[in-house]
Amino acid sequence: MTTNFDLAPPSVTVAGLTAVPIDISAIDTHLRFDGATGTAIGDATLQFVVGPTAGCPIFDLRQTITAVLLDGSTLPLAQVRTMDLGGGAGAEVRVLDTVLAAGSAHMMRLRYALGPPNSPAGGSYPPAIAWSAGPRLRFTFGFTDLAAARYLESWVPANLIWDQYSIAIELTLIGTSIAHRPITTGAVTTLGPHHWQVIFPDRSTALSPMLEIRAIDTLATATTTVTLPVSGTAVTVEAIKLSSNTAVDLTTALTNLATWLPANEQEIGRYQHGHRFTAFLIQGGMEYDGGCTATPGTLRHEAFHSWWGRGTRPASQPDGWWDEAWNVYHDSGGTGGQPFDFAEPPHVLATRNAYSRVTPTTAYTAGERFFSGVAALASPANLTTWMGEFYRAHLDRPATTQALEAHLVARAGEPELVDAFHRWVYGFGDPAPAPDLWLRDDPAHTGANLWEGRFWDSPDLWIRHENDGGTTHQEPRAGRDNWFSARVRNRGAGVARHFLVTFQVKQFAGVQFSWPADFLPSITAAAGFELAPGQSQIVTARWPAALVPPVGTHACWLAAVLTRSDAPAGGAHVWEHGNLAQKNLTIVRARRGTKVLVPFVARGLAAGVAAGFEIRRPPALATVSARIVPPVRVPVTGPPVDALDLLHCPAARPSARVVVGEDEDIAGAGFAVDDGLAFDAGPAASRDLPLPLGQARLSLLLAIPVELAAGTRGTIDLLRRDKAGRIVGGLAVAVVVEG
Repeated sequence: MTTNFDLAPPSVTVAGLTAVPIDISAIDTHLRFDGATGTAIGDATLQFVVGPTAGCPIFDLRQTITAVLLDGSTLPLAQVRTMDLGGGAGAEVRVLDTVLAAGSAHMMRLRYALGPPNSPAGGSYPPAIAWSAGPRLRFTFGFTDLAAARYLESWVPANLIWDQYSIAIELTLIGTSIAHRPITTGAVTTLGPHHWQVIFPDRSTALSPMLEIRAIDTLATATTTVTLPVSGTAVTVEAIKLSSNTAVDLTTALTNLATWLPANEQEIGRYQHGHRFTAFLIQGGMEYDGGCTATPGTLRHEAFHSWWGRGTRPASQPDGWWDEAWNVYHDSGGTGGQPFDFAEPPHVLATRNAYSRVTPTTAYTAGERFFSGVAALASPANLTTWMGEFYRAHLDRPATTQALEAHLVARAGEPELVDAFHRWVYGFGDPAPAPDLWLRDDPAHTGANLWEGRFWDSPDLWIRHENDGGTTHQEPRAGRDNWFSARVRNRGAGVARHFLVTFQVKQFAGVQFSWPADFLPSITAAAGFELAPGQSQIVTARWPAALVPPVGTHACWLAAVLTRSDAPAGGAHVWEHGNLAQKNLTIVRARRGTKVLVPFVARGLAAGVAAGFEIRRPPALATVSARIVPPVRVPVTGPPVDALDLLHCPAARPSARVVVGEDEDIAGAGFAVDDGLAFDAGPAASRDLPLPLGQARLSLLLAIPVELAAGTRGTIDLLRRDKAGRIVGGLAVAVVVEG
């Protein structure tokens, strides 16, 4: 499982030692239990790669280490240090005190005595390793979200929960003749008497694996098979209890699970855990990938976690609130909503401390209240739909709170959600003094809300083909992910503790976009934090391949930055508010002697009223002729379409920007090159054009002279002016002349 380090916590320098995250690919462990002596030992090997910064690797293990080997060489035990990287008491991690090169691959082997883990207490069903008459072993992983270092690291060396890897655990039990079995969500292979191997897939994280070992004569079990409605998967459901527990009815538990599991898949999405679900009905409640420990009263909640929390998983402990909060909201029926009340005090559900290792107990109460507020704002049905979308989009990697915020704001189109996350998820109060966030409209823009410059090609917005940190704009590529980036600036007196940038794309070149109708709902969004006065910060969001327009479609990109106490007024245009920006830029490569057709949209305010248009040409392209072409019909088989819809016309594929030869009509569009409204030659020219009421779909036709040298390039701007002569819209065409 390949993991990007964007989910990893930051490197930390403590006492001169730089601790850096690692990406573990596989953990191979042998746990050996001896009933005759009542002892146990562990032997684990980790394969890992160091992150983008050289330093000392971070991991955790809450057992007593007796030997450590790195790439086959024995290291002193003193080089395995326990350090607080910011999580506080109980949330310390292990740091191997040896500097490893960035990006280097290694193998670390640890031997250790196996006993009760040195982890903080907490949870209703704690970890255990104990012997009783027989001897009979009781070995319990006993995970909990409510105490630090209580996942896999309690027993097996592991990473923090952002990382995914395969886990192989070999189990050997000697010194007893009593039959035992593992209770687990892993795939079990029997290697011999009291000898098993348990495998967990490479999408596992430290909170995934459920494992117990119990004497068979202490257990009662029952199974059934359920076929899930979306995936068609036949799932074997096993319910287990202690044979001494007469209060638990396994038949009832199986009947309930046979109802709940299909309902979960139908509502949320595909079950991710293969062909098994294991429920150990013993005490408390804890979720695992495809299983749980529970009581009859908590079983439905824990089964739901195999979708929320263990299907799509939190990327860090600060993100652990949302699956508990959503599950409790679901437990309560998921059909009601209580409007947000901004008189309610702030509280923290998602701390900004990357090394925090505890889910707050308020996730169950304040978290449910938060989702109830979202439901009241958007409707319970919409919220359930959007959460299902989020689940299905985040099955390959763990998900952050920021990703959830971006998704809900983008889908709901409600700026108030940014304020709600600010106050009741991140725990920030109303800022005083207030920040003033903005995006440059052009290189000369200094932050004023009203800007009459070249606002249609913001230098603070760019698109990249990869999330590579580049800052040069690239024309979007169809059929693959692209990446939006925005540089947000703060010219106010206060810190922006939290802000969100929304990204929307209009598949046409428009010249008059207004807030919020053209900006929200959005394709996606990206959050940022702690933007100080006078500073800037770049945020990036994925533009999913499925939402990138086909080749040749013009994409006008709109962005808005929102933070508590700083948002545009309704009806504002890009040139009227610093929080709004657009990049209305088309990049075309055209041969000498050809013509380029760029469709765009303009709004008419009254039928027949003339709109003022201006063309601006750079000196290198001063001889390029330009005209505005009105909507036309295309003579093709089937229903007629107008010029803006050439992309959908079989005769005109593959481009809505059509490049044609010098003497040809435009893709057979039915008009000659002399049609339309021509602009005079020169660096700037203006013409008036009567427009119908509402949106008028037009095209800009550019003719590239044969005399221009190959390699000539520049940007041509088409401006729209109002009656007073003020620029109220524009689009840019970056032309590259080819031979």
